[in-house]
Amino acid sequence: MKSSASENLLLELRDITRAISDLDLENEADYESLHSLQYDQAQLREKIDQLSQMNGFSYTESDRSILLECIELEKTNNEAFAQKRQAARMELNRINESRKSKGAYLGEYTQHVGYFIDSQQ
Repeated sequence: MKSSASENLLLELRDITRAISDLDLENEADYESLHSLQYDQAQLREKIDQLSQMNGFSYTESDRSILLECIELEKTNNEAFAQKRQAARMELNRINESRKSKGAYLGEYTQHVGYFIDSQQ
C-alpha cells in the first residue's frame, strides 16, 4: 500500500509539474495559476517526504521513473524561468540606461547670472 500511495502522489506531482511547464510565462494572467500550482507542488513534496520517512519504505522502479521524469520537467521549468528572469533583467537595465540618458538631455539648467532687458527704453 505504501508504494501505491507514493506512486499516486508522484503521479499527481508529475501532473502539476507538467501543468507548470504548459503555462505561458509571457501571459500575466497565468501568474496566479503558477503561484497556486507551485503551492500545490510544495504540499505534495512534503507529503512524499513524510511518506518516505516511514520505516520500511522504499521506492519501486515505477516510482523512480516518475521521479526522474519530474526532475527532468523541473530542470526544464527552471531553465525557462531563468531565461524569463534574464530577459526581464535586461529590459530593466535598458530602461534604467534610457532614464540616465534622458536625464542628461532634459536636466534642469540654472543660471546664476542673469540679464535684465528693459523694453521701455
